[in-house]
Amino acid sequence: MLNRRLIRIRAMQALYAYEQSRKANFLLAEDLIKESFLPDLNSMEFQDKEKLKGLSKLGIQIFQEEFSIESNKEDFEAPPAVTKAINEARAFYLNKCRQDFEQMTLRTLKEADKVFEVYLKLLNLYLALSDLAAADKKFGGKSRLGDNKLLKELRGNSSFELQVLRNDATWTEEREFVRDLYKVLISNEKYLTYCERVNHTMEEEIGILKYLIKNVFLKNEVSVTYFEKYHLYFSEDKETLRSMVSHTFQNFEEDGELNIAQPSDEWQERKDFLMKLFKECVKREEELMELILPKLVNWEYERVADADKILLRMALVEFMEFTSIPIKVTINEIIEIAKNYSTPKSGTFINGVLDNLSKELTTSGEIRKSGRGMLDNK
Repeated sequence: MLNRRLIRIRAMQALYAYEQSRKANFLLAEDLIKESFLPDLNSMEFQDKEKLKGLSKLGIQIFQEEFSIESNKEDFEAPPAVTKAINEARAFYLNKCRQDFEQMTLRTLKEADKVFEVYLKLLNLYLALSDLAAADKKFGGKSRLGDNKLLKELRGNSSFELQVLRNDATWTEEREFVRDLYKVLISNEKYLTYCERVNHTMEEEIGILKYLIKNVFLKNEVSVTYFEKYHLYFSEDKETLRSMVSHTFQNFEEDGELNIAQPSDEWQERKDFLMKLFKECVKREEELMELILPKLVNWEYERVADADKILLRMALVEFMEFTSIPIKVTINEIIEIAKNYSTPKSGTFINGVLDNLSKELTTSGEIRKSGRGMLDNK
């Protein structure tokens, strides 16, 4: 399944999405304050528009100060009408963020599990294409995809059939896509060469299946377009999916059985890692930022990329919550993600901040590593 780096990328993307939704919620909350001080056009009383505008501006200023990371959180005296508007905006904002957090948590878990679902769909895609090949009377090859020994074994695997049904990994509702991909298949030179022979060695049987997953299922425009719509993280997961499918067939040569991958205890640990990273980064944001802000020497907080802020928080959570992960491993992984998902200068910036923080927190005892986590931390 997904390795630790991909899990970290998942966490970063989920946190980034949550951050964007939170910004949108904040703007909506500000709009509520503005609406509280709009002139009442139905009132017979005089409407002091300048005063209302000033109250609205004051309310928004106080509201912004309250939720600013860099704010000193000082109490402001405000007229009762302004206080009332701020209280309503605060309640709206916090409730919307809570709802988004809960939805994002469920969505992140679902998308992580979807890797397994896509894996099953890819395996089942071989069988769907085999059915079309068997029914194609115009095709003049001496053998067809369905004659492949491993696919015959796959078709007769009751465990695989049950998993396909449980995970809704069928192609019943996507026949048009399967037909389009079949047209790609019968125009593929490698496949046509395979079909010109009847008796294939096991190496050839496995070879064509591994070729198709790598060069057709995960690379051809028809297939890629479909899967990118079907699975949000398809681009990041392609190599993992290729490896999972290839190993399924490669293992057959080694032990004579198709070993269909299944969720394991290790996979549950990876999901727990993902959830803890995501939840702790959200719940402890203020605490984490209090550690980060003093280290932003010569860097204005507002000009730091959102992705960098998120990655710094993720690293701190790993430092303090995952005792078995060495500090250097965390820093190196976070830097690599920054290079691919943030700005050109992010790697250097993050390295400097994390190196400084890791030393300080280790000295203070806030970072305590054990077992493998103590490696490379001397």
